[in-house]
Amino acid sequence: MKRILAMALASAAGLAFMTTPVNAASKPNMVIGQRQTLQKGQKYHFYINAAGRVRINGNAKFTMTNSSRNKIANYGSSKNQVFYLRKGNYYLTPTNTASVNSNFTNLTKIRKDFETVVETKKNVNDVNHPMEIKSGDHIKGMLGFYNYDETDAYTFKLYEPSKVTFDVNALPIYPGHYQYYSLRWKLNSNGYPLNIFTKEKSQKIVYNLPQGTYTVRLSNLRGRYNFDFKIEDGSDTVPSASKIESVTDEKDAVRVNVAQADNAKKYELMFTQKATNGNATIGIPFQNERLVGQALGTSTTIVTDPVFHNPSYGMTFKPVDGQTYLVRVRGINSDTYRGPIDADKTPVGEWSDPYEFTYHAPKN
Repeated sequence: MKRILAMALASAAGLAFMTTPVNAASKPNMVIGQRQTLQKGQKYHFYINAAGRVRINGNAKFTMTNSSRNKIANYGSSKNQVFYLRKGNYYLTPTNTASVNSNFTNLTKIRKDFETVVETKKNVNDVNHPMEIKSGDHIKGMLGFYNYDETDAYTFKLYEPSKVTFDVNALPIYPGHYQYYSLRWKLNSNGYPLNIFTKEKSQKIVYNLPQGTYTVRLSNLRGRYNFDFKIEDGSDTVPSASKIESVTDEKDAVRVNVAQADNAKKYELMFTQKATNGNATIGIPFQNERLVGQALGTSTTIVTDPVFHNPSYGMTFKPVDGQTYLVRVRGINSDTYRGPIDADKTPVGEWSDPYEFTYHAPKN
């Protein structure tokens, strides 16, 4: 009987160890789960062995940091302070002497309150398993509390040209620490990045997009976020589809004629080198192709310039004799568009089907 009782007590102790923070050997310690008087000017240490929420109730005023000395954000009030923490060591320095109560809750027990779809090791929301969203959705999420949740991804479909709005709030656990404070926002369509956007705190992000399937990837943040998603008609602003009508060889350049698109003030060309095998190249805009140049024009006839004078636009196109290329076009509804760096604030049309040509340098 004594042996059974001893085993039961040992099991209970093990359970408590797994569900509450453990104290490190450094002195003095902050004892989570007990009432304690914190002395002004002392630096208290505590350790939690799992990601979770720590509440500290009382009149104590203090600063909390992690082992890297990053300040931790208080999600609660001055008398009911709430912190969302990763597994690890933390330090608390009071500026007054006060008695406090504290408690710890494992993140696995409360994560459902902060995520639209609760993420686990077996249910990862990433670029390979994006969550589908629709207009009117309010999405909540968390990033960076575990090793498997550094990136979240969402996908949506547009069946016509549309204005797409994301009203985003980022709630970092390390405020002011840029590495983990900003929410990196990347929108892709057909494998080609439309925009990479880094946001801090709250902002409304608006895209004017053609029909297609899109994926939004969120990363970099350690903390919570949420956004409202809305789709509206964009047919009066988004350029209609264009296409490549012909490509003519010129010296160190090509002349490209494109079909006129409604709502287009400029036309953007993208040149890729046709793949010679079936292997994909990393970091390219389209599967099995390598980006080799871009061009921008204000008319439906565009001559590529091997010495492009606007460095903000990126690489230009200088064709190689005998090489086969694919070129695509899309309309741009802006007089000030400089290239892909402006795609997030510019109505852009969809990329056309590829037009294949082999460049032959003129003899004269």
